Amino acid sequence: EPFGGQVLHLGVAHTTRLTALFAFGGLLGFAYASRILAKGTNPHRISLLGAALGIPGFALILIAAPIGAHWPFQLGNVVIGFGGALFGHGTLTVAMNRAPKAQVGLAIGAWGAVQATAAGLATGASGALRDLVQATVGGSNLAVGYNTVYALEMMLLVVTIFAIAPLLRGRDSAAAGIAKAHAH
Repeated sequence: EPFGGQVLHLGVAHTTRLTALFAFGGLLGFAYASRILAKGTNPHRISLLGAALGIPGFALILIAAPIGAHWPFQLGNVVIGFGGALFGHGTLTVAMNRAPKAQVGLAIGAWGAVQATAAGLATGASGALRDLVQATVGGSNLAVGYNTVYALEMMLLVVTIFAIAPLLRGRDSAAAGIAKAHAH
């Protein structure tokens, strides 16, 4: 919302719609994740897809200011909400699946605490980074600080993808081995 207001000069009603678009994307993401998890899709794959979708979502936001259009920013919010929901649902499912049956509630609580802590730290750090970059190199271009944060988030999503990929390969190859053993 601050980017929309400061950089794209959107009014309060428009920036509030951005939050609704993000939430709408999230609802769609949770529904889709629930559906494909019910079909047996590997939750690591869902998490990886969610992280991967964040990259074009942030890219859409990055191009909004230079082209002076609101639609990439709005679409980017939906895509990021969708991807974030996939990532969240996938990681929560992994946490629940790995927990002993008697400790699933504890796993859910720990997952929620980690998510809330990470979100709080990320929000604080991104705000400080935005202010620092804006003050040192941004000048009158209000997009510079925000775009630096969005570019960093894209890089962190790439790191996340590389962190998840080995987990996916290990689980998929183990599942393939079990299926192959049952075929014989």
